[in-house]
Amino acid sequence: MNKVDIAPFEVFCGIDVGKSLNHIVALDRYGDKPLINRKVPQEEAEIRAALEEAGDFGLALVIVDQFGAFGRLVVGVAKSMDIPVAHMSPRRFRQVAETYGEDKFDEKDAYILADASRTTPRNIEFVGNRAESMAEIKVLSSRRDDIVEERTRCYNRLHDFIHQVSPPLEELFSKRKLHNDLEIRLIARYGGPIGFRQAGRARASTWAAELKYHCVDGPKKVEQVFDVLDRQTVMLPGAAVIEEQIRSIASRIIELLAEEKRLNLMIEQRAKMIPEVDLLQSIPGVGPVYAALIAVEIGDIGRFRDSNHLASYAGVAPRKEESGTSVHKRRKRKGGNRRLKNALMQSSQRSVQCDPLARAYYERKRAEGKKHLQALRALARHRVTVIFAMLNEGTFYEPPVEVDENGRG
Repeated sequence: MNKVDIAPFEVFCGIDVGKSLNHIVALDRYGDKPLINRKVPQEEAEIRAALEEAGDFGLALVIVDQFGAFGRLVVGVAKSMDIPVAHMSPRRFRQVAETYGEDKFDEKDAYILADASRTTPRNIEFVGNRAESMAEIKVLSSRRDDIVEERTRCYNRLHDFIHQVSPPLEELFSKRKLHNDLEIRLIARYGGPIGFRQAGRARASTWAAELKYHCVDGPKKVEQVFDVLDRQTVMLPGAAVIEEQIRSIASRIIELLAEEKRLNLMIEQRAKMIPEVDLLQSIPGVGPVYAALIAVEIGDIGRFRDSNHLASYAGVAPRKEESGTSVHKRRKRKGGNRRLKNALMQSSQRSVQCDPLARAYYERKRAEGKKHLQALRALARHRVTVIFAMLNEGTFYEPPVEVDENGRG
């Protein structure tokens, strides 16, 4: 989306869109009294008549609070009439609305959209082609999936090769430690015991100290490397060839990380075209990339009957099996939208680390006997209910209010 130059416009039509009713408030450039202030049914003819009336007062700009879901009809009608449409993101609208007082109702929201657009146009952006952005994000996310899968294979092979030349060194870089920038760069540079010993402790420490952000921990890590290398003096068969492969694989991982970062940035740029992303980012653990992937894979929330339908589509709902009078829930449902399921699972895992409520839910499921992935899947299913309600109502995430024994919040 592009920033809006309001100079040509004489009328600012703020439209608070709703499921069955919209509220339109039209203001001229300087007056406080609305030129139009009324509810408009969610019907093409009614919307077209209201916009034609606004156009009678001068060149109009339509500003909406959401152009996906309920706002699609308003945007479509306005564009068919060659009326420019701008958008104020939900996050930005919430910030702007705080300056107008605490009360919230449709008429006031429509007035804020119109008034803020003419006084602080930096808060709005033109609405572009949402469908094209969603299609582009799907292409980018598909390529991102390929990169993540290749990177995972590289990490697994890297651990195997390091263990073949030096089990103590692999122990130092065990589990996810190779995912750190410093560790992977050290391995890409020196490979293994032969490479480190040829460079020497002093030279390797100097090189590590010159790495960006690692001037302190770099030399410390090199000291740890040489300490563990002292535990194994024998050179294992094929070590020279294996270390060459280690350096090659580690360098490839660094390339893949850079490529993933570039794709993430491209996804975030296109996500600005999708208003649901702002809403989803308010959920703990959901960053801009996962928010974009979730929004794109869900598409129009109106195509799902309820949260159960959405959970089944995402592949996080338990599957029921009936036999006679018995009903069993399978632990895992096969199928579903793989990209949506992955985004929900990954963001749920992050929420366990940063959100006390998510952590408590996860721990409760573990206490019930569920394994790690089963507990995460249950958490993801729980969050689908929240996501469905948020997208259906166009609201931000609000954590549930805890109540005491007397029922007070």
